[in-house]
Amino acid sequence: MTFSSILHTARGERSVIKKVSYKDQVYQYLKHAIIKGELQTGVIYSEQQFADKLEVSRTPVREAVIRLTNEGMLEVFSNRGWGVKPVLPEDLQKILQARIAIEGYSLRYLVRHRDEAAFQKVIREMQACQSDSESFAQDESHHFEYMKADTDFHCLMVSCTDNAYLKRINDQMRTKIEQATYNSLHMSRRNAKACLEHHQILQEILHGDENSAMRAFMQHMQETAMALGTTLLE
Repeated sequence: MTFSSILHTARGERSVIKKVSYKDQVYQYLKHAIIKGELQTGVIYSEQQFADKLEVSRTPVREAVIRLTNEGMLEVFSNRGWGVKPVLPEDLQKILQARIAIEGYSLRYLVRHRDEAAFQKVIREMQACQSDSESFAQDESHHFEYMKADTDFHCLMVSCTDNAYLKRINDQMRTKIEQATYNSLHMSRRNAKACLEHHQILQEILHGDENSAMRAFMQHMQETAMALGTTLLE
């Protein structure tokens, strides 16, 4: 199997992706494999192993591993290889706390500016994510696609702030968030319920009720924490 066919199988796409470097393609392939649990904790992998599998040199694999290590997804074992870094309960709790701080502020900001053209565009994009979520929520075979729409919904809120610091921190957490979201939704089979929670958040944004929007958001985060087997507060 060629590198392109492996990548497209992983991403569920048929068309050949052009003008994308091997480094970026390998990064996307490994990231998706981590999120889906295809690469498991406790197993040591090597650069050569994936260079052979994807029919590329070791350089793009090494660069992808470095990038994922910096994102906290992988850990390197000296002279042995690398493995998937386990997501511990305390990690999940801290990620949720960071999300509440960043997304909570972003949600309030969005509600306050909802009538402005730029923010109306963000709301329409969130509605599109919600529509995608609803179409994927009923079919477990589209679990990965649902997770991506779910994560995009939250990231759009942060993007509306036009705050480079918030967006940078959110981007750094995104892969971890996707990994945690994929696992929590899959294990608890709560796609449909999470979708309804997003719908409620959207309705409160459209109504312009900042406090009600925050209550809906916090209820969603509380349900997420329960699905992840952790709590929001220590």
